[in-house]
Amino acid sequence: MAHPFIDLLRERKTACLWAGLAFSGLGSELNRIAVLWLAIGLAGPSASLLPMAQSAVVLAVSLGAGLFADRFSPRATMIGTDLVSAVVAIFPVLLAVTYGLTLWSLVVCAMGLAALSALFQPALLSSIPQVAQTRDRIRGVNALFDATTRLARLTGPFAAGLLVPVLPVLHFLTVNAVSFLVSAWAIAAMGRMGRIGHRPPSPAEAAEPTSVSTRLMRGFTLMSAHSDVRLLLVVNTAVLAAWTVGVSLGLPFLVAQTGLSGFGLTGLGAVAALVAAYGAGDFLSNFWVASRRPSRLGRFMFNGYVLLGGALALVPLPFWWLPQVAWLPAMMVAAFASGLGGPMFFIPMMTFLQTRLEGTDLVSVIRLRLALTAAGMMAGAGLGTLLFDVLGAAMAVVLSGLAIALIGAWGSLRRPDLGRVGAETTDPADRLAA
Repeated sequence: MAHPFIDLLRERKTACLWAGLAFSGLGSELNRIAVLWLAIGLAGPSASLLPMAQSAVVLAVSLGAGLFADRFSPRATMIGTDLVSAVVAIFPVLLAVTYGLTLWSLVVCAMGLAALSALFQPALLSSIPQVAQTRDRIRGVNALFDATTRLARLTGPFAAGLLVPVLPVLHFLTVNAVSFLVSAWAIAAMGRMGRIGHRPPSPAEAAEPTSVSTRLMRGFTLMSAHSDVRLLLVVNTAVLAAWTVGVSLGLPFLVAQTGLSGFGLTGLGAVAALVAAYGAGDFLSNFWVASRRPSRLGRFMFNGYVLLGGALALVPLPFWWLPQVAWLPAMMVAAFASGLGGPMFFIPMMTFLQTRLEGTDLVSVIRLRLALTAAGMMAGAGLGTLLFDVLGAAMAVVLSGLAIALIGAWGSLRRPDLGRVGAETTDPADRLAA
């Protein structure tokens, strides 16, 4: 039996959307590297505030987008945001060749692209049931697109290294602008997908007030009404805060504070080795999860967090247990194992939402999740700064890993049958959704 990815890529609609994501994903990674590098050259350490500002923009746009974004189909939203993103990406380049590169132009570019991404992602994720066509294929489509995004994050730094000798860093932004145009063309080539809210509204929905406050709070209202959705979003947000401490910030700080080296790599090279090992596990896990149909969904998902957190807590231990020559290899193995856990939770979570909600309800919850993701990562960034100063990076990584593993263990024991009617809840709203 062929892997789900092979069957999906044989279909024109899925292949077009996948190609668009692949191009724009790689371009976005080049843009991220270039903007941060150029900002460091202009502003020094103050450039570290840029990622936090981007998260703040994502949070604000995700919460407010329901006021206007639901009027457009997912396909129209994705094409429109890609075209506007191309303009935003090329803006600093045009300004640099006419007036000179400025920090504010890079800030506008970074925050503008973050805002547009907060519109694109919910449209993409809410369109997956239409792309998949049947409920049985939704998990495979989620895994395929998530693997593409993770592959772009993994290969982006290598692509940047190959391009630096032949292309000025500023023109990484030009490449990104072109990638958005290619993505818009590929999505347009898919053909029609239908509008958000494609099903006829029920009488209750037709009578529902459409005030500004109602539209803004739709995601929170749905989360409150569905206990399983609420559990998934709260747990995912808490884990992302700890993940930011342990992985996103923890691995670079760990190398910086310990002087980790190996395989002839030091400094950023050692950071790249750890991140690449984590990313490889993350990417390969998608292939396995795509074909899995666990009988106890909750246990499978939460065990992913047990694996992610437990292996992450092992990453710093070679400093205390092994000779120096084995530090980096052992830490890369632990980072790889940690990366395997993330897709075990994320892909079933998105599939769960996409098969129990639809139309405006689905996109509202996805926007809320994106907002909570930004809030969790901002909280993790603030907490990480404190932990690194007080405890040191090694202990901060251990504690963040243990926190993720404990959350996973709690969920695996308490909610092994997540989503099964009658197994874990008597909430009427959940029975209706299931």
